[in-house]
Amino acid sequence: MSHDTVGIEADFATRESAHAAKNRLVRAGFARNSIDIFRDGDGFVVRLPIREENRARAARLLKGTALVERAKHSGWAAADRVGSQPLLALGIAALAGFAIYGLTNRR
Repeated sequence: MSHDTVGIEADFATRESAHAAKNRLVRAGFARNSIDIFRDGDGFVVRLPIREENRARAARLLKGTALVERAKHSGWAAADRVGSQPLLALGIAALAGFAIYGLTNRR
């Protein structure tokens, strides 16, 4: 990195989501060969050197997608948990059915 650049990075749960973030950065105009992806524990980190004036835009691209990826990962974990407990799934389905019936049956 030269003296007029700063580094920015974001964590991702899967390799595919890290590569998707890299592709979004490339489509936004950042140089493909300056974006690094490396493994960190169970996840992946996307790091790139940028000029200070581009920091906010790059952070918005990376942090926003990281938040979405974490939410998606948490959602799948919750769905797996509900799927492994049939009585809980049946109870949630019944509550959803009553709520939909109550909302559509208003006069």
